[in-house]
Amino acid sequence: MSCRPGVAVVATLVVLLAGCSESTQGSPTPGGEPTSTPTSTSEGTTEESSTPAQPSGTADLQPCGILDQSDLAGLQLTGGEQKEVGSARVCRYRRQGATLNETFTVSIELFDHEGLADLDVPDVQQLPRIGSHDAAKYTDETGTCGVSLGVGDNSRVDSAAVGGDQQLGCQIAQQLATLVEPKLP
Repeated sequence: MSCRPGVAVVATLVVLLAGCSESTQGSPTPGGEPTSTPTSTSEGTTEESSTPAQPSGTADLQPCGILDQSDLAGLQLTGGEQKEVGSARVCRYRRQGATLNETFTVSIELFDHEGLADLDVPDVQQLPRIGSHDAAKYTDETGTCGVSLGVGDNSRVDSAAVGGDQQLGCQIAQQLATLVEPKLP
């Protein structure tokens, strides 16, 4: 009887166990984007280590805090009234035009638990990605034109305009979505 297979098994186990002897500082976290976490070394200095962070969706955003003053001025928006409408957290602005056809109520709507697949309007069209987010355009029976940006699978941000000429409203909603997108997780 030969003992070579037993020696091979033992040698393999020793190699595998040696690979498991290293330890890594930090605490385990679920997958997602890496975040930088300081760790202390034995010399007393601090190093940066990278650990994944949990994607946050829209829950950490405030609808009236997304746009800054230059964004508002660029779209000629005033006001900024925050409220809840259905399942959305909304910030409504006013765009006063020279005529009624150029005047709109413009809004940023955060849906913390509804993604792009949950859009419940009759006329939805997929758009090319805006920045790093999937996008869709919609119009509804009230004359609203909106652009929705998916933030993960289960949340989204809608940029919408209602009031004057619907084609102009769609242009405003697209411009708004383009300003909002870089500020999303």
